[in-house]
Amino acid sequence: MSAQQRIRVAVETPQHSGLVAALDYLSERALTPGSLLRVPLGRREVLGIVWHDGGVAAAVARGAAPEPVLRTVGAVFDSLPPLPPAWLALVDFAAAYYQRGMTKLEDGDVAGAKADFAASQAQKP
Repeated sequence: MSAQQRIRVAVETPQHSGLVAALDYLSERALTPGSLLRVPLGRREVLGIVWHDGGVAAAVARGAAPEPVLRTVGAVFDSLPPLPPAWLALVDFAAAYYQRGMTKLEDGDVAGAKADFAASQAQKP
């Protein structure tokens, strides 16, 4: 079995949850930032976007934070192309500029991808 890699995943969360940044998960393979996938969140699975490293993994590696127990990602939608790096950078910039969580800003843009995914699932036998 190969070593699991720590990845950052942006997920849609309610505003009252207080989560404003990407969450950490484990993956058995390297995933390109911008890839769409399913991840466990609480008792359910939600759509997520592999995010570029925000420095949290480096802080844990230096011992600045305790190593948490991480969950493993679910299905990866390899048939969908990853979102471009420029889009990820734009969401980061807008979240900082408007002082809102990036998980709220990406909702509108991901809505189209969610609709495409739902349509592709409905067509499967």
